[in-house]
Amino acid sequence: MLSGIPALGSPLDPLYRPVTRVLREHLGLMPSHITWASLVPSLLAALTIARGHVGAGLWLMALGQLLDAFDGAMARHYHLASPEGHRLDTLVDRLSEAAIFLGFAVGGFVSLKLVLCALLAIALLTTVVDRAGFDPGAKRMALYFGHWFTYPTLFTVIFGVNLTAYVISLLVLDCRFQLLMDRLGGDLDTIATRGALAEAAEEAVHR
Repeated sequence: MLSGIPALGSPLDPLYRPVTRVLREHLGLMPSHITWASLVPSLLAALTIARGHVGAGLWLMALGQLLDAFDGAMARHYHLASPEGHRLDTLVDRLSEAAIFLGFAVGGFVSLKLVLCALLAIALLTTVVDRAGFDPGAKRMALYFGHWFTYPTLFTVIFGVNLTAYVISLLVLDCRFQLLMDRLGGDLDTIATRGALAEAAEEAVHR
């Protein structure tokens, strides 16, 4: 995946490098092109699953995830990571998940209500994951376990894990905020007052 801050790299990057080199140096593609391309097999996976062919749909989903890995590997290797690329990657990930999850609902494998709950939990976690740095990653990957567990069970797990991760992230952010307040020497109102007094004093000096 693309990152707004240059990533340290993935252990699988050396495996992806021959392909990313062809994509970048011979075809002239950018990471964003690969990101958008990864959406195509995901949409096809959603349509395939909606028609009742889960096995074929999961293979298409895997292809989309593989392409999604190539964009990050390319961005890291060629130093092309950017905040815009990260936002695009996140957007395409959420679109892919929404399409595939809805495909399971249309295909009758799980209720629409449970799918929407799972998507809501993922959306909530997405709003804080970059700041908290905590993401268990239990999204599309969980669907590969459909051979051993029912899909309602898997979607319940996706919902529960992402909602729990969202709550944990909020607690992490709150703890960081409280520690920051302690370092600054007071509560938010005190700090705001000090800031206002400092600004007023600076204006008085310049008069």
